[in-house]
Amino acid sequence: MEVVQQIRDYTTQQIIKKIISLLGKVSDSRLMQMTYLGEKLTTDPEVRRSIQKIRFFLQNGHPAKDLFYRVLTYLKYENQVKLFHTLFNNAWFFGAKKRDAFERDHGYRPPFIMILSPTMRCNLRCKGCYTLGYGLKPELEFDVVDRILHECEELGIYFITILGGEPLLYPQLYQMIEGHPDIFFQIYTNGTLMTKEKAERFADLGNVAVVISIEGDEEETDRWRGKGVYKKIMEAFEHLHEARVLVGTSATVTSENVEVVSSFEFIDKMIDFGSIAQMYFLYLPVNGQADFSLMVTPEQRDHLRRQVITIRNTRPIFILDFWNDGPYVHGCIAGARRYFHVNAKGDVEPCVYTHIAVDNIHNTTLAEALNSKLFQAVRARQPHNENHLRPCMIIDNPHIMRDLIEEVKPCFTHPGAEEVYTEKKELMDEYAERWGQYADEIWNKEYLKTKPIQ
Repeated sequence: MEVVQQIRDYTTQQIIKKIISLLGKVSDSRLMQMTYLGEKLTTDPEVRRSIQKIRFFLQNGHPAKDLFYRVLTYLKYENQVKLFHTLFNNAWFFGAKKRDAFERDHGYRPPFIMILSPTMRCNLRCKGCYTLGYGLKPELEFDVVDRILHECEELGIYFITILGGEPLLYPQLYQMIEGHPDIFFQIYTNGTLMTKEKAERFADLGNVAVVISIEGDEEETDRWRGKGVYKKIMEAFEHLHEARVLVGTSATVTSENVEVVSSFEFIDKMIDFGSIAQMYFLYLPVNGQADFSLMVTPEQRDHLRRQVITIRNTRPIFILDFWNDGPYVHGCIAGARRYFHVNAKGDVEPCVYTHIAVDNIHNTTLAEALNSKLFQAVRARQPHNENHLRPCMIIDNPHIMRDLIEEVKPCFTHPGAEEVYTEKKELMDEYAERWGQYADEIWNKEYLKTKPIQ
């Protein structure tokens, strides 16, 4: 068995060397060759299907091919190699094998992603931010962050998203990234603190993408984030582009900006600014200061869904629509099914918007927290609805969230976090009912008859 494993390891290393040799000079034939080689690095059927879909897109003139060209012609060669090692080989291939082994030994599978908020300090106080209830003081000690990341590597988790607060205010941000060169980091920032020097530092590290939060054009962004923020974001794009840092963009979608951020004009502008990925996150009233007027209407939510489908088929940019993409991931992915959140106090939360916990990372390991009674209860209820356009246990199936809280009796991770499950529960039920009726009609008409194209 040892000899067989040595042969497998040698073969894997030769495949990796071959893929790296194909980087640097992008061409259709090289891209196709990399997909065939990538398939040989994994036995995971889901990963293999994803690679086969990429190859299908490359063969059929899908904008995804242009996206690959955009990335590979933009990044320096050494950062192409780092991107392959961290995001593809470690997070997808090598990490999947470690997650498989852990599942065989322990009976549950670690997720693909960890969301980490090392600090709640922020230089802005954005309207409706989901973190307002936490305050500005919580911040994790660096030795705790370092330990968590080492535990992630042991579990096979090599994709880490850094939120806040504002990550650029975390004193050891670069030290954290530099100390874990095998991990791919995705840093969400408001962009206002970005400088030429910081952008160059990210470029030197290489194992990182910077995602800038932008809520539309200047009017929408400044209304949400404060006067003058949009202009600072424009400067951030310039610094990151000059340094050739991988860039993405993110929008909090509200009733006030949904048409703008889902428009083709906005997406084309983000592409021009260098964004290779656009993330959409619906406003959720979970910060203890619920404003239901900011929640998108059923019509607006469906408008976003339809726009995203069209954008995916016509634009060279990766799109993630966190709620409307439920059909592609079979509903809710929280509770470490595919991801989880560690906040700046150390509370291990099922999801960024689910502000409850039974474990704190100061008192437990990640492995223990991922199989806590809370996380088990979340996973036992997934999917929360047979209609995967209604995936969320917060806004789409709030009765499930209340049942879960009653069963597990977790602590709320900040003052006011209980608001939507107590005094505002009727409003949550009303919202869920309105969207449910709308979404069921779409589901029956568009998704039950034909499997959605991912």
